Amino acid sequence: MADDPEGGLLEREAPDEDKTAVTESQTRGPAFYGALALVGFLVLLIVWYNVPGIRASSGMLLTQNTWTLQSYVDSGGVLVPAIPGIPVTARFRTDGTVSGSGGCNTYNASYTTKDLAISISKPVMTDISCENSHVMQQESEYINDLVNAHELRVNELNLNLYDKTGKPVLMFVAT
Repeated sequence: MADDPEGGLLEREAPDEDKTAVTESQTRGPAFYGALALVGFLVLLIVWYNVPGIRASSGMLLTQNTWTLQSYVDSGGVLVPAIPGIPVTARFRTDGTVSGSGGCNTYNASYTTKDLAISISKPVMTDISCENSHVMQQESEYINDLVNAHELRVNELNLNLYDKTGKPVLMFVAT
């Protein structure tokens, strides 16, 4: 049979074909979905356990800068830009005090933080009257907003304080 003069009688085998073709749906069995669930669970754990680190770092970032006011909530409840050229500042210290300039007067208050919550006491202030009534009005509203702050968000460049409804009341930049 090795001699097949006509060349068509013997069936020829294809050289080394892979007869174990696997479809895509066959590769996604229970092991695949189990591994996918494990990866998802690990990502969740990483995020969950990193949240306290984010909260702790916010307290550290708060005390590393002097913050200059960019905008505040006026008496009408509208977020407005601070008066240009009038420095309104806040310096949070690790001993739980905050001090700065309201525009005319300097102030000093105590504060506490827990996670992303902040509580600031009513400041003790100097009693200097400014000639510009707009600056005095801004200072009064700034101090009011400072006391009404309940939550903070901070990064290396910005500090934002929010009231208890989640509305922004003070927005600062690092200086």
